Amino acid sequence: MTAVASPVLVTGTARCVPGRRGEFVDRARRIEAASSSDDGCLYDLFTADLADPDLVESVEVWASSEALQAHLAHDHTREFMAALGALIIGEPKLVSRSL
Repeated sequence: MTAVASPVLVTGTARCVPGRRGEFVDRARRIEAASSSDDGCLYDLFTADLADPDLVESVEVWASSEALQAHLAHDHTREFMAALGALIIGEPKLVSRSL
């Protein structure tokens, strides 16, 4: 019997540093475009909370945990994560689960 890879859903939230949301949005647009070209990326979206524009949310769906791990190893992903420290308050809250 052949094992079938399960898609992986990753959701995240982060609060932008006051006055830095525009910089976050610029970086998020770039990573969203780059990630959507990664092998195994089924869906990738950043959005602002409707009630609080400084609260940003992300939703990603990957074809498999291997595709997600490959994405995390890409330069564009590492550069985005490194830049977050100056743009968000605290750590992003990320949740990952198999579908």
